[in-house]
Amino acid sequence: MTGEPLPYIMRNDWLVTTILFLCLLGVLFIFSKGRKFLLKQTNGILVNKERSNLFDEATSSDTQYAFFLVSHACIMLVFCLYSFFAKSSPVLFDRFSHFELLVFSAGCVVALFLLKWSAYSFVNWIFFEEARNRLWIQFYFNIFIWMGLLLLPIVLLVVYFNLSLHFSLYLFVGVYLFVKIIIFWRCFNNFFNYFYGTFHLILYLCTLEILPDVLLWKIIILANNFFIQQ
Repeated sequence: MTGEPLPYIMRNDWLVTTILFLCLLGVLFIFSKGRKFLLKQTNGILVNKERSNLFDEATSSDTQYAFFLVSHACIMLVFCLYSFFAKSSPVLFDRFSHFELLVFSAGCVVALFLLKWSAYSFVNWIFFEEARNRLWIQFYFNIFIWMGLLLLPIVLLVVYFNLSLHFSLYLFVGVYLFVKIIIFWRCFNNFFNYFYGTFHLILYLCTLEILPDVLLWKIIILANNFFIQQ
């Protein structure tokens, strides 16, 4: 007799477990050995500097920490997408391998990150001075790093403690809104702290920050629906 296949469970996937284990080890190592680096990243978020000297003071260890934490943040966003569709669209996991879906999610996240980085660099290069542009890019990397650290416990709860889809969405949206509020505040202080700055700020952030997220989400939904119907 043909048995009924068991539903897909992320914590039983060796690839998911291996990636999360390595990410957790890396984060714990940085919290143990790179506390000064994390403190500097936090100050870069909270303190509004007129000039930035982070790149001048950066060591090789800081560069390695930054590269790992940016990659870690991308991986956390990948697993947020991956876990959401694992629960909301399980048909995808019957049609495609888990590795293919992970690669697709990773490609979407990396494309979004590179698109925003390029768009910010290009627009700021046209309208603002170089010192403020460099300060903004450094801040954006810092907030992206801390977003990944905030998402790590949420991803672990989803994968290994079977956190419900709705509650995990609330947590993710909470982190997302918290990050956007900090970006809004720093962007206002950095670029638009004049009389009509709020109106320009809304247009700036909607075009470069909110719109790419909405477009990517819509493209992913349309692609998933297309693959499911095939």
